[in-house]
Amino acid sequence: MIESRPFLTRIPDPSIIVKDKIPTSVAGEGRYRFVATCDTDGTYAMIYCPVGHAFTVDMKVIKGTKVKAWWYNPRNGETTLFDTFDNVQDERTFISPDKGELTDWILVLDNAALNYPVPGKK
Repeated sequence: MIESRPFLTRIPDPSIIVKDKIPTSVAGEGRYRFVATCDTDGTYAMIYCPVGHAFTVDMKVIKGTKVKAWWYNPRNGETTLFDTFDNVQDERTFISPDKGELTDWILVLDNAALNYPVPGKK
C-alpha cells in the first residue's frame, strides 16, 4: 500500500490530524496514537487509525479541487473507495469503517485529478 504513492517526497506530518481541546480525546494523542504522512507536493495524505474513533483532518494538505477518499484495511489488504468530494472545507471529520479497539485502518486521501491507482495496487 505504501508503495502505491510517490515515496521520495513523502514526509511525516502530524499536523494533518487536527487537535482537540482535550488532548487525550482526539486521535493522535494518548493511548491510541494516530499518525499521518503526506507528500511535499500535496497530492496525497495517509492517516493510520489504530482504533475506530472520529478524527478531523486538515484538508489544506491536499492541493486538488476534488479528493478521492479510500479506506485501506492492513489486516487483509483490501481497499474501498468510499467518497469523492469537492475539497472546499478547511477541515473534514472521518471515522473508520469499524468502531472500537484493535480495528486499524489507513485513510488515504488523493488529489482526484492525478488518478492514482487503488491503494495497495501498483
